[in-house]
Amino acid sequence: MKNIVSEWYEEKKNVDEMRNWNLALKEWEQSVISYFPPGARILDIGCGLGREAFALSDLGYDVVGIDISKEVISQVKQLSAEKGYHISFQEYDGEHLNFPAGSFDVIIIWAQTFGLLYGNEFRKNYLSGCKKVLKKGGLCSFSTHDHRFLTEHYPNCLDGHRFYPFADSEIYWETFEVDDLIQFAEQAGFDVILCEKGNIYKPEDGTILHCLCRK
Repeated sequence: MKNIVSEWYEEKKNVDEMRNWNLALKEWEQSVISYFPPGARILDIGCGLGREAFALSDLGYDVVGIDISKEVISQVKQLSAEKGYHISFQEYDGEHLNFPAGSFDVIIIWAQTFGLLYGNEFRKNYLSGCKKVLKKGGLCSFSTHDHRFLTEHYPNCLDGHRFYPFADSEIYWETFEVDDLIQFAEQAGFDVILCEKGNIYKPEDGTILHCLCRK
């Protein structure tokens, strides 16, 4: 399944599309960072073209961005240099977080990247890996597509809990409900701080789900 995701994000046209995205932090992201300690070292998983990394760096956080795509990392390194940032962006295999235990204060898995971690067992193991590289008391924040919202507004793009936003493409995002996210976090040994629907930029953007938990 990982090949579906990596192949999609190696396509230059799909990566280029990210350049048109709004660069500001979303409403729910702005509320979540109020829990982050000042100057926290943050691991941004699925960093894409740096929307979150650049915004968080501007706020004084020390960010490391990782992504499964060589194309993404190539482009975001170039953007970082052009913008004058000194952020470490690294390619990784999509499965293993090869950092020493206790390396980070915060881990973020935003932009609904969590829905690209296919299968309950894989998600559980992945969050356990996140816990390992967090410091004691460290925070993990992850977001997903809201299954109920998509069922109401985009039923034609759903196959069960799989969301296919792109016609004629195999890539999909798994969708969830709040109780699912709580269960994933608790199974990995986290304490859940909050888990709720979140607003994006404006009402017509709809809602996502996000969970914030502590090691």
